[in-house]
Amino acid sequence: KIDSSNGAVFFASGVFYYFLTEQVKALVQGMADAFPGGVLVFDAANRAAVKMITKTWLKSAKIRDVGAYFAVSDAPQEISAWDSRLQVSSRGYMLGYNDLKDPSVSGFFRFLARVGDGMMKMQIVKIKFGGR
Repeated sequence: KIDSSNGAVFFASGVFYYFLTEQVKALVQGMADAFPGGVLVFDAANRAAVKMITKTWLKSAKIRDVGAYFAVSDAPQEISAWDSRLQVSSRGYMLGYNDLKDPSVSGFFRFLARVGDGMMKMQIVKIKFGGR
């Protein structure tokens, strides 16, 4: 049992790609029921990026019998529609942490950030669970 009387924060990094959207939705709604006032943070990407994960990384890691299904392009818009109690925000996965105008940021990192956060919609998603 988790004592959430002082709030609860959950992190699920690299996890939801391997679930169906309906499974993630059911989990999020269940967490909203169990942990009002809590927060869930996870990473997500659009369908093109998730397909690339299955074709490249999983294959090179020799991981089989795993499907990658959960994908979002605009997390605040798409996930907020699941339940009125969800307050959803997101930041670019790479752009969210670095100021690309900073001279210390390499050109290669800038390129990766534009591809990842731009074309693939890689993002860090934060969901606050409102009250019942």
